[in-house]
Amino acid sequence: MRISGELALAVEQEQFFQAVHDVAVLRETVPGCERLEQAAPDLYTGRAKIGIAIVKGTYDGSVQILEERAPEYVRVRVEAKSGHAQISGEGDVQIVPSPEGTIVRYQGDAQVRGPLAAVGQRLLPSASKSYIEEFLRNVEKKLRQRASSQT
Repeated sequence: MRISGELALAVEQEQFFQAVHDVAVLRETVPGCERLEQAAPDLYTGRAKIGIAIVKGTYDGSVQILEERAPEYVRVRVEAKSGHAQISGEGDVQIVPSPEGTIVRYQGDAQVRGPLAAVGQRLLPSASKSYIEEFLRNVEKKLRQRASSQT
């Protein structure tokens, strides 16, 4: 399954890059996050509740940073598992400054195995994109809240 998209955010490039490396920010902004730890400088592990169509589940997983060029690029590998599915994939995130803030472009490939793959096949690409964009908007909101509380 191929996932790609682009979203304009009203935050600065450097702020966004730092935020997505801050485990405290990630705990508050990852949709459905129940637990998140930084296991190594380039590895995060955690648990999240996610629901797609009638298949809802609690996923244990990891996100590993494979490559990065601060503050403009990150390549990640994602692994997650629940009773309904196993998900794995890799993706690229480009963080581009713009006059209004930052444009985040993402693309990746994911493999889904298990009952979720059979039940949610048609819904998976749009649901995945929705979760990614919810996360990005949550980061933007968190950074804007921080900025307004500092003024």
